[in-house]
Amino acid sequence: MKQLALHEIGEVIRKVRKDRGLRLEDLADENISPATVSNIERGVAHVSPEKISYLLEKLNLPMSKLPEMLIKEQEEIKKVKFELLSVATLRRIGLIDEALEKLEALNLDDNHPYIAHVYYYKGECYMSKYKWKQAERALYNALRISQQNPYKESNMEAASYLLLGLIRYKQNNIEQALELTSTGIEVFNDKGDNQHIRCLLYRNKGVYLQRMGRITEGMRLIQDVWEMIPGIDDINTLLGFYWLRAEFSRQSGLLDEAIEYATEGIEISRLNKQYDSMCDLWTVLGSVYTTKKDWEMAETSFKMALKLEGKFPPDQRLTTVYTRLGILYIKQGRNNEAKEALKTAINFAERFNDAPRLSTSLIILGDLYHMCNQIEEAVSSYQKALEISQKHKYQDKEFKIWFSLARCYDGRDEEGFQNCMRSMYNVKKEFNRWEVEDYENNI
Repeated sequence: MKQLALHEIGEVIRKVRKDRGLRLEDLADENISPATVSNIERGVAHVSPEKISYLLEKLNLPMSKLPEMLIKEQEEIKKVKFELLSVATLRRIGLIDEALEKLEALNLDDNHPYIAHVYYYKGECYMSKYKWKQAERALYNALRISQQNPYKESNMEAASYLLLGLIRYKQNNIEQALELTSTGIEVFNDKGDNQHIRCLLYRNKGVYLQRMGRITEGMRLIQDVWEMIPGIDDINTLLGFYWLRAEFSRQSGLLDEAIEYATEGIEISRLNKQYDSMCDLWTVLGSVYTTKKDWEMAETSFKMALKLEGKFPPDQRLTTVYTRLGILYIKQGRNNEAKEALKTAINFAERFNDAPRLSTSLIILGDLYHMCNQIEEAVSSYQKALEISQKHKYQDKEFKIWFSLARCYDGRDEEGFQNCMRSMYNVKKEFNRWEVEDYENNI
């Protein structure tokens, strides 16, 4: 018996047992254990042919009838696959409740070969409704079942880790998002189906490294996987890698390389009408030209990014555009325009509960107020950023904020100044390393 045949026979045995209302224990005796029956049903390869034959005899299932029963079972599985395809389509077009109803109507048990897919799609649907707890519950079920399955062809385990990482990212826990995504890469089956999951895992890992400021590690990752770029069919994933390559090149000081990948990505996104990616790539260009002190081209790039507003659903990327535009204006001494841009960035970050970008934008606005000698406004902005940083344990930012507040209190409020210095020490003590962070790089 080949492995695939074992798996198919196991499905038939499981279905017959369920149809007859039998438990695993009901088929066990001194010759075969419940665990062995379970292994046969799941198609585990190390079960001996004698045990399989013995179980078939107990069920009164002659081998001659198996081909017919296998065909019937395969037809039922095809129907389930068809229903899952319709579920995926419904979710994609926004009919989430209808997709969830279809999934519930399938009523599959935990031994069905596609039950992990059902839980996975439930997780996707709940994510679309921003119901994070229900989504996590469904995905952990998909993970549990896929880990128990000896066959890893569908890569459901890796796919579940992918979405679990994304959920943590959406909840502003980037460190856990990175950890889950890295695990997904480790368990990915290179010979299995759904090869696009591998590309998504690497892309998301790159994004999380960029958001954490781990530039060297991120650049190495993108360079290592760049050879897979020509084989990527999904245009969004492809452009995500172009953005990462351009952004990491910029942050590494490879400005001409950043311009090369950004402009190439803009051309691809223009031809494919991918306006959100075009916005990202114009933003990278604006930041590159800001670093080059080419103010005119920098402002043109940022304004090109903003012209795309309304061409895609508003999201966190608009926070980045307005914040980096504010930084450009600060460098040019256009302080009033900088304040307006940063306030707009903060509004977008608050709207989308984007704690990392919100805290960074508030810090930059506080610095601008301090530079303009608007101390009360600076303190207010820093304190808002401090509350967010403490809540999400952004210790590097917290250190920076305490230092900035100390500057505000110096010579004005000795007690407040001393409290800030003590707080800086406490943060430094807990946070083993401190690197002066270029906050623009995390926008």
